[in-house]
Amino acid sequence: MRRIALLGLSSLALFIVYLAPSSAGAAFTQCPAVGLDASCQFLINVTDAETTIEADSTQGPYEGSDDALIGIVNNSSKPISSIKLSAEDELFGFENDGICSTLITKQAPGCVVLPFNSEGGKEPNAGKECPPATGNCGFPRPEGEPAGVTFPTGVQAVGQQANGDSVSGYEGPTSWYTSIETLGSFTGGKGVINFSPAIAPGGSTYFSLESPPVGGFGTATTLTTTLSGGGQTGASISVLQGQPVTDSATLGGASASTATGKVRFNVYSDAECKTLVAAAGETKLASATAGPSSAESLAPGTYYWQAYYVGNTENQPQTSACGTEVLTVRAETKTTTTQSAGGVTGASLTVPTGTRITDSARIGGALAATSTGTVTYQLFKDSKCAIAAAAPSRGTVIKGLAGPSLAVKPPVGRYYWRASYSGDALNAPSLSTCGSEVLVVATKANVGLPSTKVCLSKRRFIAHPRSPKGAKLVSVQLYINGVLKGSSRLTTSHTTINLVGLPKGTFRVAMVVTSSKGKKYEDVRTFHTCVPKKHKHH
Repeated sequence: MRRIALLGLSSLALFIVYLAPSSAGAAFTQCPAVGLDASCQFLINVTDAETTIEADSTQGPYEGSDDALIGIVNNSSKPISSIKLSAEDELFGFENDGICSTLITKQAPGCVVLPFNSEGGKEPNAGKECPPATGNCGFPRPEGEPAGVTFPTGVQAVGQQANGDSVSGYEGPTSWYTSIETLGSFTGGKGVINFSPAIAPGGSTYFSLESPPVGGFGTATTLTTTLSGGGQTGASISVLQGQPVTDSATLGGASASTATGKVRFNVYSDAECKTLVAAAGETKLASATAGPSSAESLAPGTYYWQAYYVGNTENQPQTSACGTEVLTVRAETKTTTTQSAGGVTGASLTVPTGTRITDSARIGGALAATSTGTVTYQLFKDSKCAIAAAAPSRGTVIKGLAGPSLAVKPPVGRYYWRASYSGDALNAPSLSTCGSEVLVVATKANVGLPSTKVCLSKRRFIAHPRSPKGAKLVSVQLYINGVLKGSSRLTTSHTTINLVGLPKGTFRVAMVVTSSKGKKYEDVRTFHTCVPKKHKHH
C-alpha cells in the first residue's frame, strides 16, 4: 500500500473511457473477484488496429488505496505473448500487497505459498494454498517463464520461485514482469508483462499493478491543432459561409513518434466546449499527426474546435485546450457606395472646384440587415485606388447603412472613391469596387450658361459656350441635377438646354466644357420650370 494514495476515480474520467456497470455488477468479466473488487478495474483491449484501456467506475482499488486489478482481452488476430506498459507513476513499484497477498480481504484464486521468501530462505508451506496457509504468496511459475527474472533496486519482491525468479505477488496466473525501468523520477515507471501461454485470439487473462496513473497510462502528451479553410491555415481563422473547414492535430511527448490510436474532433458553440455543434469525425494517428477531420460548413457565428487523443499503453490521452482554436464564419457581404455633391448624387459626378463632396455606403448580403461595424472611406487619384487623394474617414454602420464620410474639396482632377467595410461577428468584411464611383473636379468658370430667375415655360433654350481665357473648346456635357442629359462635340457655337418633360420645380443645370488640351471647366446655374399658361380663345 502506497504512502500517497491514488487520486479519486473522478479524475480518471477525464482521460479513460468508463463503462456503465453490467447487470452482474461489473462491466468486465475477465477478472475474478479480488479484495474489494468484483472484477477488473481496468481492461486492456487489444485489436489489430490499436490497444486501448477502459475503466469500470464501479470498481476501485482492490485494497482500498491505489492497487488496481487489470484485465487484458485479445480481440486481435494474433496471439499476445507480452505487452509494454508505462506511466508517469510507480506503475511497477510493487509494495507487498498484490492480488496474492494475505493482507487483502480476498485473494485471487490459485495463489500458493512460494518456494522461497524474498531473501532466498525456504518456505515451510511452499506450494500450499494461500490462505489458509500463510507465507509469501504468488502464482506457480508459468511454464514459459525463463530463469533469471529479477527486479531492480526499489522494486520489492515478496518471494522467489524454485528457479530463483523474483515474484511480486501482483502477477496473474500466466504472467511475469520483466524490463522494469525508471521513467522520469519513477523507479517503476515502465515494464513488460509477459504471458505463457500466449493469450490466443478471443482469450483473456488478468494481473495487477501498483499505481495506475491519474493522467493515464504512458508518458505525458501534448496535443496541438490547426484549422484549415477558405485558403487559410492557423489556430484562429475566419471564413465565408459555405466554405468548408477541417481540423488536424499533432501529438507531442516522449513516445509520440510511435504513438497509435485515434484523434476525435468536435466543434462547439461556446468557449467552454460544452455545447456540441458538430462531431467532425475521428482519424488514426500516424507519425504523431492525425487529420484532417471531416469538412464542416457552418452557419455564421463563432465556433470552438477541440481534439481528443484517446491514448494507448505508452501515451497518455490528451485533449486540446478549448479556446485555442477559434473559427469565425461570416456571411458574405457587398459594399456599394454613392457620392453626393451640391445637392446631387450619382456614381459619376462632375463638380466645380470648391464643391464639398461626401460618400456614403450600403452593406448588402444575407444578414446585412442587422450588420454593424464601420466603413472607412478613401478618395484616390488613380483608378487602381493606390494613391490617396485625401485622409480616410469613417462612418458607423447601423442595420446595413453607414454614416457618410467627411466632406472633401479636392483640387481639379479625376478621382475614385473606395469604401472598406470592417465586418462584424456575422458579416464578412468587403470592399467597394474601385472605379464604381468617378469624381471629376472641373475649374469653376463662366462658360456661357445663361442665368435667369424667370420661370421657363418653354423649357428649352439655347446656350453659347465660350472659351475661358481663350481656350479652344472641343466638347460640351449637360447635367440636370447631376444626371448626364447630353454630350456632344462643339461643331457650332451653341448648344440646346432642354427642360421639356420636367415637372414644375427647381433644377440644377451644369454645363461642362472640355478644351483641346483636356482641361475641364464647369458652369452651374439653377433654373425654375413652370406650366405654360393657356391662352383664352374668344
